[in-house]
Amino acid sequence: MVEEKIIETYFLKNELNMQNIVDDYYNYIRTIIKNFPDISIEDEEEILSDVFFIVWKNKNVLEKESRLSPYIARITKNVIYKKYKEINYKFIYDEFDEDFQDNFNIEELLEEKELNDCIIKNLKAVGEEEYLIFSKFYFEDKKIKDISKELGISVSNTKTKLHRTRKKVKEFLKMGGFY
Repeated sequence: MVEEKIIETYFLKNELNMQNIVDDYYNYIRTIIKNFPDISIEDEEEILSDVFFIVWKNKNVLEKESRLSPYIARITKNVIYKKYKEINYKFIYDEFDEDFQDNFNIEELLEEKELNDCIIKNLKAVGEEEYLIFSKFYFEDKKIKDISKELGISVSNTKTKLHRTRKKVKEFLKMGGFY
């Protein structure tokens, strides 16, 4: 098992140190992949590469105080689900995320970065607690119950704040021309 580290420990002189991430998480990702049936060695290597590429691609939106292992696990699962879809397996997963595609052209990367910058910039303006709830839920994949415990607020209050923050994000995106 990977030693729990926060993302900040992987930054060196304000640059993400991918070699350390590869060294620390290679076997962790392979273990996740091995839990899925019918993945060939070639597909496994492709999934590993895709995961590390996505981490590198999103280095500017990573929250440095959060843990890296849940983030990497989520990316790995999404890449695997996409791979299953590509090879026509009929698996249905509720959490399948279409965000991770192979179409990594520069225009899409720039648009995605601009979108992420817009969301993060505007989220910081909504308030510290709302920002924490939103980022823990969407970026750290934490459950509402766990977030409410961490922040010392009720589950219903957490849900309400998350709902309101989503509405605000939608408004920010409309104003920014993304929606």
